[in-house]
Amino acid sequence: MIIFYAILLVLFLFFTVTATEIFLLIRKKTAQELPLPEEADSFSTSINGKKFEELYSFLCGDKNAPVFSTDEAEELIKKQCNYMLRRFDCADFRAQLLFKIYKDCYDVLSEKTKAMIKSTFLGFKYFMDEPGTDSMCYWSENHQILFAVSEYLAGQEWKEEIFTNNNMTGEMHRKKAEERILAWMEQRFYYGFSEYLSNNYLAEDIAPMGNFVAYCKDEELVNKMKIIMDLLWLDVAQNSVNNRFVAVSSRMYGNNKISNIYGNSIQTAMNCLWGDKAAEIFNNDASLSPSEKELSEISLSKAPNHITVCFTDIVKKGLYTLPPVIKEIAFYNDGFVSKTGCGLSPSDLEKEKLIGQKPYQIMAQMGAEAFTNPQVINNTLKYLKSNKMFGNSFVSNFKFLTVSAARLIDLRWLTEKFDMLPHGIALGRGNIYTYRTPYYSLSTDICKDTDLCGAQDHQWSANISEELSLFTTHPAGDGNSRFGASPGYWIGNGRRPMSVQYESVNITIYKIPHKKRFGETAVSDITHAFMPKKLYDETQLYGNIVFARKNNVYIAIISNGELYFRPFNKNSADGIQKGYNFLEKCNITDEFDLVRQGGAFHAYITELSDISKESYDEFKARIRKNRYDFSDGSAVSYSSYFGEITAVYKKGYSVCGTPQKTEFDHFENIFCTAERKAEKITVKSKSNSLELCYKDNKRIIS
Repeated sequence: MIIFYAILLVLFLFFTVTATEIFLLIRKKTAQELPLPEEADSFSTSINGKKFEELYSFLCGDKNAPVFSTDEAEELIKKQCNYMLRRFDCADFRAQLLFKIYKDCYDVLSEKTKAMIKSTFLGFKYFMDEPGTDSMCYWSENHQILFAVSEYLAGQEWKEEIFTNNNMTGEMHRKKAEERILAWMEQRFYYGFSEYLSNNYLAEDIAPMGNFVAYCKDEELVNKMKIIMDLLWLDVAQNSVNNRFVAVSSRMYGNNKISNIYGNSIQTAMNCLWGDKAAEIFNNDASLSPSEKELSEISLSKAPNHITVCFTDIVKKGLYTLPPVIKEIAFYNDGFVSKTGCGLSPSDLEKEKLIGQKPYQIMAQMGAEAFTNPQVINNTLKYLKSNKMFGNSFVSNFKFLTVSAARLIDLRWLTEKFDMLPHGIALGRGNIYTYRTPYYSLSTDICKDTDLCGAQDHQWSANISEELSLFTTHPAGDGNSRFGASPGYWIGNGRRPMSVQYESVNITIYKIPHKKRFGETAVSDITHAFMPKKLYDETQLYGNIVFARKNNVYIAIISNGELYFRPFNKNSADGIQKGYNFLEKCNITDEFDLVRQGGAFHAYITELSDISKESYDEFKARIRKNRYDFSDGSAVSYSSYFGEITAVYKKGYSVCGTPQKTEFDHFENIFCTAERKAEKITVKSKSNSLELCYKDNKRIIS
């Protein structure tokens, strides 16, 4: 009996200690992530209706820029400095143009303003291993290079000064940042981008890359950065069409997915690199409607913001020249297929020995947004704990894994045993298949992490016109609270589908969940397509088949169940377009949400065509004759102009009986063939070529 009571006492003490630990952890507040609504104006990137990037133009002597008084200029710069000093998330965004102003406009800045900027950079925190509690995101791929370049350039500028956050000299900071910059560039060259093809986050890459090219005094490092720039723009050129960039991606928000004109954050950079060619094409294309020409002109006339100006400026000054072969690919006028392999899955990280506590390992792991996956969970916890990161709002929940009870659990075993929402945050490895014609592009992330929860992934996309793209998702919940959420109704997926493609045909299969996984707040029994009737020239819905035409592009979607349009819902529309200043003609004001509901599997066959191949009536007649079979929805076969394509959920796909690859080399297309981790990447057309070798630091343009 004494033993029994002793056991009870031990258990009581164990649970009491654990409960006390959890209670104390709950009481610990995290650092403020963003300014409060009432503070917003104090940290704004504008003053009296004039923008931060316009201040740069004015200080550089641009006569077309708005005029700033001395007080306005100082106040606007002070707002950016205060944002950095408060260490709000995305302070590293503000740092880019702030440093650029200091360098390019030094002679016209007051001594007070120069001292304020200098003091801000000397007191800033540049990486997770430095002292101080805040809620800045340091680890994603774009933030890595933003922080590292800011630290490098600040250290180079004030190399003898003491940086007050950790009492290191500027030169020490420069060397520390150089290690991370080299790791970032090397990982991009050999593995590609983890935030691949993101028309949102690539903007946050090209800004610090631009500043590095402009101000770094080490010519060898600058050349390496140009090599990575070339690869970034090669990705864009291969996966865009007619100066429009809306492809599949590991990270996109609602506006990024639905259209080029309102979602492509690198549009001004593309215009700077090849806008002249785009304008020439638009002006000479008689098939474009007046509306299409108007929207194309609007896209071409966009001015850079305070992020992208850091890149467009180096192009205008001749500090970076796009290799001609990349521009040629961007406007290649014949249909072609491009396959790209990029990013790092948790399994890749383990295989490549990129899991550990060294900076290059943490950058690879966290740049791939892998935190809770079985391969990395213990490494994540160790790093966050050793660097006192639990006060950061993004990762604060990991603190609960430090309680006494959690130490008894094998975290790798636990995370292997249970599927959970946080596993889906990992960006994973993309295998992108893109088919492009002179009128549209269709791209698919082939068989990407099927049935995993999805955070911000975009798994297939048809780039149709300036204001319109086509895609399907499985919402991570339904209703008003989910319309703007990430993941939510439009962003990411509740559960990822198996999506495959051959030329102009995509097959996407969703397994509909009925139970929530750990971390999920809701599951939905619908899938849906973004299909705003107002923006199409024609739409026809016949039960499980929908046809649509936009300008010279034709679309057919065939589902394994009845499709219907939900009544227009302003809250749902605002989840996509609110805050983006859409033109009235492009606002969603009519039915746009094409839904399939109920059942175990939802399957979609999507085929595109254009005027160069057939008329719209001929297209519809052909599709109606095509044979298709859905079985129970988990297996789909479809016959079209190339033969039969068959897809089986979680088992891959075949075309005309031949199994298709679901994992690609780095580049596979008519312009470039390069294995993953290739030492040399060669891009060739009939008239131009580019040879890149990171190890030997060679960038040969011919």
